Amino acid sequence: MRDRAKALGMDMEWLPGGAVNTIFVPRSLTQVFDGRKGRRMWFNTVVGMHGKETSSAMLADGTEISETFVKRCEQIIEEESIQFKWEKGDVLFLDNMALLHGRRPSLPPRKVLVAICK
Repeated sequence: MRDRAKALGMDMEWLPGGAVNTIFVPRSLTQVFDGRKGRRMWFNTVVGMHGKETSSAMLADGTEISETFVKRCEQIIEEESIQFKWEKGDVLFLDNMALLHGRRPSLPPRKVLVAICK
């Protein structure tokens, strides 16, 4: 497992009780992926991880990312978000390398089926 993590640019620190702390090497906020015609795409968890005690996104030199920057990123994500009403039988396919995705809170019953393919 540690070799796989290293191949992904991550180090692992095993904690008491079996938990693991994952540490990513500094990386760009955006990346260019194969098959995307050279388009630069957002590929970072700065918004989701900012300010969390156990897993905080930081600048490469270890300093905290400014709250102003993170709030602006949140605004842009919200402005660019698309929402739609789910109906029984709906299916959604996402290409993780083509878009940022998330979800709003939902009420039960909720059934999520996931397939990961390459």
